[in-house]
Formats: sequence, structure tokens, C-alpha cells
Amino acid sequence: MRTRARRRMPHAGQNLDSFLDVLTNTVGVLIFVSIFASLIATGGDGPKSRVTIQTPLSSPTNKEALWFEIRNKKVSNLDLRQVRAKELDLSGSLPNCNKPTSGDSLSLGNYQSCLLSILGRQSNFRVDTANYRVRTVDQGVSLLFEPLSANIGETTTQLGAANSTYQQVLSKFNPQKDYLVFIVRPDSFEAFRNARKKAWEAGYEVGWEPIDQDAPIKIRTIIGSELPGGKSIGVQ
Repeated sequence: MRTRARRRMPHAGQNLDSFLDVLTNTVGVLIFVSIFASLIATGGDGPKSRVTIQTPLSSPTNKEALWFEIRNKKVSNLDLRQVRAKELDLSGSLPNCNKPTSGDSLSLGNYQSCLLSILGRQSNFRVDTANYRVRTVDQGVSLLFEPLSANIGETTTQLGAANSTYQQVLSKFNPQKDYLVFIVRPDSFEAFRNARKKAWEAGYEVGWEPIDQDAPIKIRTIIGSELPGGKSIGVQ
């Protein structure tokens, strides 16, 4: 009597193991693609990724600005009001140059000499504040603020003291008429946030502008502010 041989069926576990291997590899590839796509989308290139900080939208205001620089994690008052007062003193002492109505060479020569005198005095404008040496540049249309030393300004801890220069400014001026403008260096955003918080707590509106670490601070003179291209920083 012949015995029928039974067909040996393959174990189901073998096929399942192969399927899991394929599934695992597929998931791994998808994770890698997702990470790579995220890096590309954020412009990342590892630890040296660059972060772009955009200045928030500003609104025009009729208030007058009180200017500060934040550098080396310290807050420094530019004392622009003091500088403007010196500018006005200089402007008041300048001669009036009346443009001649005729083509007389003598009158025209006197008029040109008068203008050159005004330009020369404006170009030689100098004043020192508590933190900066200020002088005119760009043919007398800009004020350049140069720190008197590397140690100017107040630290975050010093800002909170009742007798700090920063607190004195907040107490002296009026939030209904004045607002604060901060020029912020890349190394000092934490100090900026602290100073801004104290300004908000005192009722002041705030504007700010990021600036490169070694870029000079230039602000238009009274005359220069009337020229096109002058940039203003509103509240944000």
C-alpha cells in the first residue's frame, strides 16, 4: 500500500520576518528624509546654523525718542537730547546767508563764503556725553557716536537699582510724550529684553533696531534729518 507524501508547507514566520525587515528599512529611510527636509527648510547646516532676526513692524509716533545702545550685555544712554541742545546752540549762532538777487560777483562771493563758513562750523561740531564722544561726519549731516571707553553702560543687575542711570531716565521723562529706542548688538539680546521689560513696566512704548556688532552708530543731524533717506525708528 503506497503512502502519500505530505507536502511540507513553509513556516509563516519566515515570510513575516522578511516583511518586518522591509518595513523597518522603509521607516528608517522616511525618518532620515524627514530630518534632511527639516534642515533644508530651516537653512540649517549643523551647529553653525544662522538665525535671521527680523525687526518687528513699527508704527509712526508723535512721541520723542530716548536713545540707548545695548552692547557687551550693557545698556548705555546716548543722551541724544543733550546733543540736540548743543546742535541748536550752534545753529543759533550761525550767520544768515542771504542769497543775492543780482548777478553781482562780489555779492555772490560773499554768499558762498558765508555758506562755507556754516559748513565748516557744522563739520567741526563736537560734544561729549556721559558715555560717548559725538562728532559730525558725512559732510556735517550725520552724528557719529563713539564710546568713551569699553566699559560704558550698566549691566542687567545694575539696571534694577533705584539710582541707576536707566531708572533715572525712566523716572525723569514722561511715557505719554516719550518712548525708548534701543540699538541692539548681536551679543546683547538678553540684556535688551530685560531693559525693554522695565520700560514696559514704567509705561513706555519701545522701538528697537538690530545692528552689526562693530557697525558705527550714526544719527542724522538737525539739518541732515531734513534730507531724504533719513531712517526713523517708530514704536513696535
